[in-house]
Amino acid sequence: MNTSERERVGMKAGVFGMVTNLLAFIVKIAAGAASGSVTVAADAINSLTDAGSSILTLIGFKLSSKPADSEHPYGHARYEQITALIISLLMLAVGVVFAKDSVVKIIHPAELSIGPLTFGALVAAVLLKLLQGLVNRRLSKQIDSSALRAAAQDSFNDVFITVSVIIGVAVMAAFKINIDGWAGFLVSLVIIRSSAVTIKNAISPMLGSPPPKELCDAVEEIIGSHPEILGYHDLVIHNYGPGRNYGSVHAEVDGERKIREIHDVVDGIEKEIGERFGVVITIHTDPVELKEVNSEESDEKTETER
Repeated sequence: MNTSERERVGMKAGVFGMVTNLLAFIVKIAAGAASGSVTVAADAINSLTDAGSSILTLIGFKLSSKPADSEHPYGHARYEQITALIISLLMLAVGVVFAKDSVVKIIHPAELSIGPLTFGALVAAVLLKLLQGLVNRRLSKQIDSSALRAAAQDSFNDVFITVSVIIGVAVMAAFKINIDGWAGFLVSLVIIRSSAVTIKNAISPMLGSPPPKELCDAVEEIIGSHPEILGYHDLVIHNYGPGRNYGSVHAEVDGERKIREIHDVVDGIEKEIGERFGVVITIHTDPVELKEVNSEESDEKTETER
């Protein structure tokens, strides 16, 4: 997928997320105000933070679509990974603040007012966030975006949070037991754990994680399928963000063949790998003297027979 298409999909996801998160915030803050629940109110603030994350998604995709320049010869695609990291850090911050407020409510529980409006608002918020998560997950697969994967995970976290809030509110309404603080604290732990996982996933590619084995195997298969290539070694593939893969490999060729012939073969392999897998690869040719190789093999065979 080209850069402009990635930007289009990313911008669409950002606008959709911003609108739906603002709607979720309005619904939840109304329910929180009506009930006086810290869990519901914190959940509403979480949705407002998600709206900010959607704005970051918009900015991240806009920046990542910038073409390569003298300072960044491999492009700016890693802005998507930076955006995913920032969203994950915001999720972590929300979880920590949520935990702090919940502990305060455990120590000093406040009187709650639970009514049909609260339940109705929270159910509507669950459906809205579920839709948001499904859309973000579909779009993340469409363009293989870590930023949208993080946004989708955040949306599903919100679904779990709000469902937990509904359960807690239902228990309080049915049994007159105020578990608001405890429910909020348990939910905050889930947010913190999920945030830690998404932070790790965002940082790993920026630190230089190895390329997928499937990609390496496919590239090696193409190289080995050409009879002019006698052998190859030292395949290296670097990722500089979605759609930005650069690699190099050493290929052994017959040293007696004409340079132009070998160049045409190698050039064709580089183009095939680029077109099929989006990897800009440089193949370094290592000339091999076949006579010497055949002589060594013959000597080894004779020695074995003896």
